[in-house]
Amino acid sequence: MNVYKRMSIILSSGIMLIGLLTFYISSGMGYPVTGSMDKIEASVVISAKPATPLTPTPTPTPEPNILLRESYPEIHDLIKSYYDAKLEVDKEAFRNLVTDISYINIDEIQAKTSAVTSFTDITCYTKKGVGEIDLVCYVKYYMDIVTIDTPVLSLDELFIQYDETGDPLIFMGELDTDTRNELVKLRNDADVSELISSTQKEIDESLKNDEDLLAFWQRNMNNEPEPVQETALHVSPRDLPPEEMEAELARVAAENAALAAAVPG
Repeated sequence: MNVYKRMSIILSSGIMLIGLLTFYISSGMGYPVTGSMDKIEASVVISAKPATPLTPTPTPTPEPNILLRESYPEIHDLIKSYYDAKLEVDKEAFRNLVTDISYINIDEIQAKTSAVTSFTDITCYTKKGVGEIDLVCYVKYYMDIVTIDTPVLSLDELFIQYDETGDPLIFMGELDTDTRNELVKLRNDADVSELISSTQKEIDESLKNDEDLLAFWQRNMNNEPEPVQETALHVSPRDLPPEEMEAELARVAAENAALAAAVPG
């Protein structure tokens, strides 16, 4: 009899506890929920939030490769030292200016600068390079020539590479085909093309107005030394291809004759 009474009390207590647990859960009184209930509650909360749209990552706009005039003082100093070294005709003078001194040919430099007394009005125009070439420098300058009153205008193309310490050097070496082609393409950019064209026009005007300069050009037109870089651009009064040279000389001579005939005498 006592056993049944005890079991009856236990069952009654269990029923009361179950009812109390149900009351706490339904009334939201903060009874801790564990086990599988966590997953159910979490899934309900997630599904109740509106989906947040993903913001697309904008594609960065490439910076334009603009031709800059005298924007790097260290490049100007390097270029000036390079042309000073040409006048010295001393190979050691190039050692801290170029990436590989073995590409310096002193005989060619001496042949090219033997009549030059100074390089003046050096102006550096730069564009970003490609591959191992950090910058392309288009150098506009004048050469003072013995016995010629008019300074000779020229435009050179030099490649700049920064070394591991951050110092700029003039690149001397071999370039792979893709890099070389990309560097040559820069000459077709509108700003570079305009620089080349304006330089050539100024040269043509100088030839018309100075017979000594024209004679110097005629003497040296077939004796241009090999450029120091395999893709180098060099615009000077003797840069026309051989097949065009005679026609150009005839044109300049005819214009000079016409100018002389127009002067009252």
